[in-house]
Amino acid sequence: MTKGTEIPRADGLRAGPFTVSAVGAEGVDLSSVDASGFASNLLGQRPDQGGPSTVNELSIAVLAIAGDTAKLRLFPAE
Repeated sequence: MTKGTEIPRADGLRAGPFTVSAVGAEGVDLSSVDASGFASNLLGQRPDQGGPSTVNELSIAVLAIAGDTAKLRLFPAE
């Protein structure tokens, strides 16, 4: 994924939609504003951070960053 990528809402997991707002050496930044106006930000997400970040029932893991492109894995939280 690159800056500007839109990740659709995961209705069943009560999360999103997300926008990739930055990808670089410092990590991946994601932002979200839901239908009620609630905003959340995941900043500086990196492959070596020790595990995925979780928003409601959705986990997001950064698998790799290469230049301005990141590979993410989105999956149901455990």
